[in-house]
Amino acid sequence: MNVMETKMLRWIVDIRLADRIRNEKIPSDVANTNSDDENSAEDEAVNGSEEPTPVAQKVQTAVANPEQQSTNTSSLPTEGSIARSTENGPVQRRFNYVPVNTVSFALPDGYSTSRSDIEFLGSGAYGNVIKTLVECRDGEVRAVAVKKFRDPFCDQLQARMIYREIKLLQIMRHDGVIRAIDLYTPNTVEHEFKDVYVVTEYAGDSIVKILHDQKVTGRTHITPEHVPFIIYQLLRVLKYIHSANIIHRDLKPGNLALTSDSDLTVLDFGMARSLERTETSLTQYVMTRWYRSPEVIYWNIDGYNEQVDVWSVGCITAELMLGQPLFPGEDTNAQYEMITSLCGSPDEELMRKIEATSPATRRVVESYPFHKRQNFTQRFSGCPPLFIDFLDKILVLDPEKRLTVEGSLSHPYFADYVDATDEPTAPSSFDLNDNPSRSRDEWKGIIWQEIQNFVGDDASPKIPS
Repeated sequence: MNVMETKMLRWIVDIRLADRIRNEKIPSDVANTNSDDENSAEDEAVNGSEEPTPVAQKVQTAVANPEQQSTNTSSLPTEGSIARSTENGPVQRRFNYVPVNTVSFALPDGYSTSRSDIEFLGSGAYGNVIKTLVECRDGEVRAVAVKKFRDPFCDQLQARMIYREIKLLQIMRHDGVIRAIDLYTPNTVEHEFKDVYVVTEYAGDSIVKILHDQKVTGRTHITPEHVPFIIYQLLRVLKYIHSANIIHRDLKPGNLALTSDSDLTVLDFGMARSLERTETSLTQYVMTRWYRSPEVIYWNIDGYNEQVDVWSVGCITAELMLGQPLFPGEDTNAQYEMITSLCGSPDEELMRKIEATSPATRRVVESYPFHKRQNFTQRFSGCPPLFIDFLDKILVLDPEKRLTVEGSLSHPYFADYVDATDEPTAPSSFDLNDNPSRSRDEWKGIIWQEIQNFVGDDASPKIPS
């Protein structure tokens, strides 16, 4: 057991929510583990009436006895994409169609279609996600999250975003980052290709779900002592992905999952991109508003960088401590007012940087009411002093003066958990090869090949012969 594991045991979060939340109706803004957007998530899980059986038996029954499967399952399986990962060469996969919350999911043979195993996790702007069970090549039966992208080839931007996500989920290797264990389509030929599925291991309940349960039930699941442990794990992940020249761009509680043992996983890399590419047309829309940095919403100082993720960390840290969002703006104007009323309006130094990029933007910023920065010790009175100091250094308007990921990891707020020997970085920058000049049809062909070439590993689903 290394130092990090030893320290982890000191503050294991007692979040025994899986059974309770699974059977609890969650409002539409929180039922989103492993989904795209907590503000548009659906609210119902699929609850079964079957008697519980051992996990392995459930998978075996679902595959071997289709007449005993859920009435939600299509009566006839269909053939689909080629899998190139069996010892005997390529095989044609077969699929069962299962309607869940009005969405039809194509589940390959080997995936449980039992109602008691399937749970609707959420819906966002780009897809729907369910949880089910599957037997994997190493003999283990795992809970997995199956994401079906919504209208993946509606335009060039959507297709490119999906490519980036499935590519990153294959190449990233970090214990705090979700990864793809299966990639498939039920479509058999490229000219009919219209459905894309990506499968990851189920990473636990989303933090937004946990905080909702905490608010509704009055039971404390995340205490002030747990916050630095959770945020330290998030910073470890950012150190890794930033070292690969990737920024996440959409960090929020709905994209962070916790297991009952408090292991944190960062989800959903659909908005991630390489630091080399500056796409100003996307800057105001890439993140859920409450966690956007001011340079994303209001000004673009020579393009933005990894510091946008750091601002999001500050917002998430405050929400974990306070139990509610720090900047829940109803629109961009309200968001700006909330941010500046706490963090102060831009000073003259920052104004000059804004003006250098866009004089018009400076005039707009100057039209807003001026606010002095609040005293964080007074504003967050009653909170731990080191938490207040960390927040004061990370929630800074000027990204050049904002605490960095490295600076955050060195902050004394995380002294009980930091282990520099267990903060891995990427061996090299990730080359996504996501040229924005490619057309929608070109991306469609590239994604088709990604699916056909997907191999997986021992944690990937076993493909019945």
